[in-house]
Amino acid sequence: MAVAKQFGIDHELLEPTELRARFPQFRFRDDELGYFESAAGFVHPEECIAAELEAAQRLGAEVRTSEKVIDWHGGAHGIRVITDRGSYDAENLIICAGAWIQDLAPALAPRVRIFRQTLFWFEPDGSHESFTPERMPVFIRVPDAGAAMFYGFPAIHGPGGGMKIAGEQFDRVCAPDEMEREVSSEEIAAMHKLAAPFVRLSSHCVRTVACKYTVTPDFDFVIDQYPNDSRVWIASPCSGHGFKHSAAVGEALAELAIHGKTSFDLTAFRLSRFC
Repeated sequence: MAVAKQFGIDHELLEPTELRARFPQFRFRDDELGYFESAAGFVHPEECIAAELEAAQRLGAEVRTSEKVIDWHGGAHGIRVITDRGSYDAENLIICAGAWIQDLAPALAPRVRIFRQTLFWFEPDGSHESFTPERMPVFIRVPDAGAAMFYGFPAIHGPGGGMKIAGEQFDRVCAPDEMEREVSSEEIAAMHKLAAPFVRLSSHCVRTVACKYTVTPDFDFVIDQYPNDSRVWIASPCSGHGFKHSAAVGEALAELAIHGKTSFDLTAFRLSRFC
C-alpha cells in the first residue's frame, strides 16, 4: 500500500464484506483487509522469453541454444568463453547463469544458496467459469500468525488445467543438477491444507512442478562487475523474482556492455554490500 501511494498506482482497499461480494472464489476472515489493483495481471514466461529472443535476433544478436558453457577466462585482448561446442571471444561478458552461477562466478559462491521450490495446480471447488481470469484475480496472501504466505493464479489453462497455488520453501538446499524433481503426496497434502481455508479449491491436484530459487542473504539481486575484471558483469542470483524485472535488468546490462554506463541506479545490487 505504501508503494502504491508513493508511485501513484491506482488501487482499492476492500473490507471483508466487499471482498466476499466481489471475489467469492476466496474465503475471507472478518479481520482481513484486501488490496486490489485493477490493472494488475500475469504474463506467460515462455512466450515472453520467445518474444525477447526474437527481438534480439531482429536487432542483430546471434542466439545459440542447447549449448553448455563450461568456463570463461579473461586475457589481455578480451574474454574467452568455452562451451561444449567451441569457444567465443568478446570484449565484454555478462553472466546470467541462474542456479549455475556458483560454477561460473566462484566469487559469488559463498553468498548463494539454492532452494528447491514446489508448485501445484489444484482443481477449483466450483464451476470453471467462476475461476477464469475474467472473474478471479492473481493473488498473494501475506503471512500471519495462522498461515504462511502463498500465492496463486486463476484457472488460465482451461477446464481440467487447475489453478496454480504455491508458496516458498527455504528448508532444502540443493545442487542445481541434483534437485529432487518429484513432488511427494505429503507435499501436495501440505499445500492443500495451507491454501484450502482461504481459496475454494478441491483436494484433486492435477499437476506439480519442482523448480529452484537461487537466493542471496538479503533476497535481492546481484548486478555488478565481477571482482578483478571490469569487462565482466554478473546478473544473478535473482532470488525467485528476477523474471518480472528482466526487461529492465537486460536494458541496464546492455547499456553497460555497450556504453560503459547506464541510466539505472544499480547501487543496491552491488556485491560489496555483503562484505
